[in-house]
Amino acid sequence: MPSVTIDAGVLAVPSVGTSADDAYQYVDTLLDWRQLLDEPWIAIYMSERASTSLFDDGLYPLRDHLRHLFTYHGIVEYSVNDVAQVAERLLQVTPSFETYFRIRDVLADEVAAVPDVLQLCAGDALRSDLARCIVLIAILRRHCRQPVPDHSLILRSSPQRVVNVRAVVQLLEHEREDLDDVPQPPDVFDGDVLICSDFKGLMECLDESAILLGAADDVGVATAIRIAIYKHRLERGIVPNWDDVPDYRVGHAFRLSFENLDPTQQLAGKVLRSIVETLEETNMAATHWLRTGPGGDNPQRVRATDQAKAWRRDIDREHHLHYWMCEDRTVEVASVSYPHDDFSIPE
Repeated sequence: MPSVTIDAGVLAVPSVGTSADDAYQYVDTLLDWRQLLDEPWIAIYMSERASTSLFDDGLYPLRDHLRHLFTYHGIVEYSVNDVAQVAERLLQVTPSFETYFRIRDVLADEVAAVPDVLQLCAGDALRSDLARCIVLIAILRRHCRQPVPDHSLILRSSPQRVVNVRAVVQLLEHEREDLDDVPQPPDVFDGDVLICSDFKGLMECLDESAILLGAADDVGVATAIRIAIYKHRLERGIVPNWDDVPDYRVGHAFRLSFENLDPTQQLAGKVLRSIVETLEETNMAATHWLRTGPGGDNPQRVRATDQAKAWRRDIDREHHLHYWMCEDRTVEVASVSYPHDDFSIPE
């Protein structure tokens, strides 16, 4: 399952002296993350020190700072309560990043980040906790036998998608059994962290092919498809809306048909591309009827229970996507067929 850690600095209310544009951007970004709170396909974490760091830097309670910000800039389009509730829900997310990943703390010297995201922090406590978090996440990505490749760190501002991290790790507290060869002083630790600052950036960090390959249920399959749709629209210059998805469903046998192929990352990408093109109705020359027999004059197969029509789309020379087009135009992705002469479709 994809996962993210939201830096406490994302919740820190800007000072009243900030520009109106920055104030609105803060609110829009925070509300943008609200849509993740109830999504079943992604895990959200925060540092166990998030609330403490905000308090130590004089930025908590948030509601008082929000009232001053809204009054100063005359913000009436949003309510203080709505924005504060999002921040408070995030601060109450459990388990914490440290608890879930069983990596409790790190004592590190000479922490450097390129680009220098630490300078973006609003206070010393937030800067210290961010430095700690980026070292911990970089260690997880670099030195675990079971790595966390798609875990992203959400910051208020993200100059690049990847931040390179360098530090001298003096002490590492953890309960993991798969941490190998973490450099000890005087050796220097080098690693990197995936960074994003908005929902679009998060989507760009996620690997939909890897999500499909690791899907343990149809929710995982649907998540991979949804991310692939979002990225396909970006490629076409369309501003995507996460909630605007064509009508489709995952058939009961689709995931098993895909898993039985012992698929590669490359095949997973091709399968997703074929599904997205079907749902977005692009490259339709690659589709044709799935007929009742091998002959060119055989009629299109129709499902008796609901009169849905069977279709076949080329994935590559040997693999094909078989799907049902229902009467209400809902697409039901039924199976990935192999080899070329497999014309079966689960009903």
